[in-house]
Amino acid sequence: MNNIFLKDAVRQVIGWLFRLYAEVYKALSGEHPHLMPWHFQWHALRELNRELGNVLPSLEGKVLDMGCGMGPYRPLLEAADSYTGADIVEGPGVDAVIEPGKPLPFKADAFDAVISTQVFEHVDDLDFTLSEIRRVLKPGGKLVASVPFIYQIHGAPNDYRRFSEYGLERELKGFHIESVRRQGGIGSSLAILFLCWFDTQVGNNLLAWVLRGVLLPVWLMLCLVMNVCALLLDWIDTTESVYHNLLVVARLT
Repeated sequence: MNNIFLKDAVRQVIGWLFRLYAEVYKALSGEHPHLMPWHFQWHALRELNRELGNVLPSLEGKVLDMGCGMGPYRPLLEAADSYTGADIVEGPGVDAVIEPGKPLPFKADAFDAVISTQVFEHVDDLDFTLSEIRRVLKPGGKLVASVPFIYQIHGAPNDYRRFSEYGLERELKGFHIESVRRQGGIGSSLAILFLCWFDTQVGNNLLAWVLRGVLLPVWLMLCLVMNVCALLLDWIDTTESVYHNLLVVARLT
């Protein structure tokens, strides 16, 4: 009985430490979509957030956010008449819950625009999902979507694919592609892979995780130095072939 009580107490202490670290890290490094340059995922979202800040304010009418999460981009939809957040789980920013593999709970031609950020890689039946997006979009309606090309496994086991710009264009049947924007280069791609790997590796070992917590300023400085160096490498990378993310703007034909 004492051993059970002790193990339970240890688990509670470890859980409290994890929550404390997460809150301190968020306070120091920001949270999506406002990350500081010393956040280990800064490059994963920096260009995406900047370009969405240019694209989303122009969307008008009724907007559907597929895979909305907490709805971080809702404030950018300044010209929209209405916003509907949809996701597979309930949450504060979710207006409609989607059942995977089932039709979307909306009428045909219900929306003027659909946005979907970092979602398509997690969709089991992408053809069906895209057909549903086409169904709920009005003719001429706009799709704004972002997808990864170089990124670590995330959301396992529901992480099914990566997209080159050519593969993404082939998936978007029935859409006229207005633009495909490559995001990042060799520097940011390497920084993302290394820093995400390091974060995951440390997270798998309790002693290493505690040590990182104690040496948090060192971890933040390492991220800052790598992120700044990555900017330089991106600047000299003219290949346009090692991008880590894509943002597509397309219109339903």
